[in-house]
Amino acid sequence: MSALDDVKNDSLANDYFSSSTLKDFYVKTNIEYKWLENQTFKSGFEVALHNYDLINRNFYDKSLEFSPDYSENTFSTESAFYVQNESQFLATLNTNVGLRLYYFQESKDVKFEPRLSFSLAFTDNIFLKGAYAVAHQFLHLITRNDITLPTDLWYPSTVNVKPSRSEQFVAGFDTYFGNKEFLLSVEGYYKTMENLYEFKEVLDYGRSVPIEDLFTEGEGEAYGIEAFFNKRMGNITGWLGYTLSWTRRLFPNLNAGKVFEPRYDRRHDLSVVLAYKLNEQWSIGVTWVYATGQGYTMPTAQYYFSPQGVRGDRQERVQFHYTERNEYKLPDYHKLDISTNYKFQAFELPFEAYLTLYNVYNRQNPFAQYVVYEDEITESGETISVPKMKQISLMPFIPTIGVQIKF
Repeated sequence: MSALDDVKNDSLANDYFSSSTLKDFYVKTNIEYKWLENQTFKSGFEVALHNYDLINRNFYDKSLEFSPDYSENTFSTESAFYVQNESQFLATLNTNVGLRLYYFQESKDVKFEPRLSFSLAFTDNIFLKGAYAVAHQFLHLITRNDITLPTDLWYPSTVNVKPSRSEQFVAGFDTYFGNKEFLLSVEGYYKTMENLYEFKEVLDYGRSVPIEDLFTEGEGEAYGIEAFFNKRMGNITGWLGYTLSWTRRLFPNLNAGKVFEPRYDRRHDLSVVLAYKLNEQWSIGVTWVYATGQGYTMPTAQYYFSPQGVRGDRQERVQFHYTERNEYKLPDYHKLDISTNYKFQAFELPFEAYLTLYNVYNRQNPFAQYVVYEDEITESGETISVPKMKQISLMPFIPTIGVQIKF
């Protein structure tokens, strides 16, 4: 839930309020049957009941949080049935072939999701692998790009809002060395996406206007390569993971119909995790993560606008000129975490004490950036309003200490 400032093209901010309350109830059942020594059949069925209570307004008032007049309640039901068969051939080839069937009751929508994966032992230490899958998502993440702080609205599929669809291809290899103490895994992927939704550029809020009328539909693609190096044994273990990726969106009614990168697109993503076991009681862990900055829509210039077309008119207002959608990149994100654990026995029960240092060097990672006006006095003594960029950072250096017990 969030109450945020809406800056849009106007330098004078208005309040913005959004709230998503989601309640889900699931019933699942699965079976597994080994019908041959190298053949395993799996099947399952699930039913999900969703209840969504949503508010999305261009103003904030306390009554929004308590009055049912401003909320939009949506109930939906979906069910799924899947079958798959895992096979092994000649001790070198493993396959997994499956089919998932989705039924979305509100729109009487039936979706089929074929899935295929394989792993081929090229040698004792080198494995080639690949996969293909179709997937559907009935819950959409809708993100605004024109407000001071990022806020997410979760919205379900309806008769008019279609389930999103993705089709993904994956190919890569795993290789072990050093008596299988080390693992190197490399994968490349390509994914297409349909029925994606974002807010329109011009939003027409109204008390009787459904939230879904504020959305516009588009498509996208994502591709990249992932590398994973893992030390699997010994007193020192850990892994290094790196992802180089691109994500694109194309919406006919957004960004003048030109391709843009979504808010959560990150070109580089790196993680380093190390664990050192001193003895049976003491262990130390270190984690460092790095990612390039997210895309953002930011003002690059200002201009004056008067409804009368006269400079100096009393109704004249300062307007911002913005970048293309998410063209501006926030500063890179990185932080270091260190933890130490001590295991001991007390009252014949296993205890574990821990000390965690989050964001050790207190990196001020940006959560959002925005422009405000501040008064400054010139050399001539005149007071003028100057636009300045501000940054909001979250989660500074935080030490945590605690004890956990298992019964």
